[in-house]
Amino acid sequence: MSPERNFPTLSGRKRAAASARMRAVRPSAARRQRGSIVVMAALFLTIAVAALGALDVGNVFFARRSLQRIADLAALAGVQTISGGCGAASASATANAAANGFSIDASGAATITVACGRWDTKTNGAPSYFASTNAGAPLNALQVTVTRQIPYFFLGPVRTVSATSTAQATNIGAFSVGTALAQLQGGAVNGLLNALLGTNLDLSLVSYESLANARIKIGDLMAAAGVGTVDQLLATQVDVPQLAHLMLTALSRTSIADANLQNDMATLQTILDGGISDTLTFPLGNMAGTAGLFSLGVSNAQSAVDATISPLDALIVAAEIAHAGQPAIDITTGLNLGALASATVKVQIVEPPVLAVGEAGRDPTTQAWRTEASAAQVRLYLKLAVDNLSVPISIEAAQGQAWLESTNCTSSQASSNSIIGGQTGIANLCIADQAANPQAASQAFSCPTQPATILEVAGIPVVTAHASTSLTGNPIDPPLTFAASGGYGSFGTGIGEALTNALSSSLQVDGIDVSIVTSALEPLLEGIAAIRIDPLLQLLGVQAGVTTIHDLSLTCGAPKLVY
Repeated sequence: MSPERNFPTLSGRKRAAASARMRAVRPSAARRQRGSIVVMAALFLTIAVAALGALDVGNVFFARRSLQRIADLAALAGVQTISGGCGAASASATANAAANGFSIDASGAATITVACGRWDTKTNGAPSYFASTNAGAPLNALQVTVTRQIPYFFLGPVRTVSATSTAQATNIGAFSVGTALAQLQGGAVNGLLNALLGTNLDLSLVSYESLANARIKIGDLMAAAGVGTVDQLLATQVDVPQLAHLMLTALSRTSIADANLQNDMATLQTILDGGISDTLTFPLGNMAGTAGLFSLGVSNAQSAVDATISPLDALIVAAEIAHAGQPAIDITTGLNLGALASATVKVQIVEPPVLAVGEAGRDPTTQAWRTEASAAQVRLYLKLAVDNLSVPISIEAAQGQAWLESTNCTSSQASSNSIIGGQTGIANLCIADQAANPQAASQAFSCPTQPATILEVAGIPVVTAHASTSLTGNPIDPPLTFAASGGYGSFGTGIGEALTNALSSSLQVDGIDVSIVTSALEPLLEGIAAIRIDPLLQLLGVQAGVTTIHDLSLTCGAPKLVY
């Protein structure tokens, strides 16, 4: 047997094969490891670039936020002085931007642009509702645009970033056509209100004057009526007692300083307790074809929430709305007639007056005044008698207008003011037989042709008179200027003087010395003056011959961002 040979066993062959395979695999694994490193490097590089880009994007984002803050503050600062003109507003905006760290670069790297104009949801387009040119309209908004070049640290060249802000401030005026109550006696106001309201009031003139000087915010009326917007308040239907109750509730919640607040509330409560008989309902807002308490001339109704009205003015206007178009009512009771003890005075409301609340200036589309108060159209019938003398008179005062021309709000309320213009209404005067007999409100005013008998002896007319004359309407020139706190202003010559002149010049004397007649007529002429026709008519909101504007308030708008 040959010598023993060493043959590999089966397990040894397996180990050898495995070892050979491992030697074959090692180069492939190394290649795979090198590929993994490249992928990881690319991934980390992408993340790094994204992170650096995020830094650039974040820097731009925060730069834009900073610019927006600067634009907002500059717009708010500038619009506060916009009623003084665009130059003043632009200067205020630019100064504010500088104070907040924005420096204009002459090379164009940082710029600020200021545009003055109007913010108006009715006439300007969405979404900004701002127009930088609005001829004939008062400025109420300021738009500020700031730009700055922001360098990219990693992503490339500089980028220009801009921010725009629009701020609005609406100055609201409120006024009516009325009279300074000091020209009247308390009895005249009592007599007029008792006739209009069906009450039996006996309040003092001081109480009425205090109520006339009290102020009610539109916002407080909204709260009292339980509505959330000014538009809803305008659409609210009330009668005179309901309006008086709303005003009493509003006065009880007011934040307006009023030293006589408790007295004013007591006066209004007394009027309510007097048993107001009017039940005709009307909207608080004056609408086309429907008489309301006040007209609102603003681009955004909500801007009027801080405007104020007078409760006495509102009460008288409401009473006239309730009586418009009805037969004449007797207001003789309460008048100090002096020598004319047997005289009668009746009044007929043809068209009621309207209070006005709103912005100044004209509408650029229609050229109509934005805020306009209409005077009342009233007929007055008088039968004046003293001793054996008697004069029948009728007067029709046509509607006039008053409008808010401009407002000027400054940093001080004491130096702020509003300017109100107007047109006195035409007044027709008639002295004739049957002139004191009321006509229907729907009929056109006419003067009978038969002369009035002023004096007769033994049944024979010896003094007659016939006059049919008109007082032309005249513009208020110059317009009236009022402080922000309001007040009264008058213009023109009253009806009373024209009536006296018409009577004196139209006398026809038959066989009697003219001087004797003139002497006999003196008590009658003095009686006409004693009635104080002009203040009485103005209390009703009439402006014929003379115009008296009751400026209620100027509310300088708080600036707010609108876009």
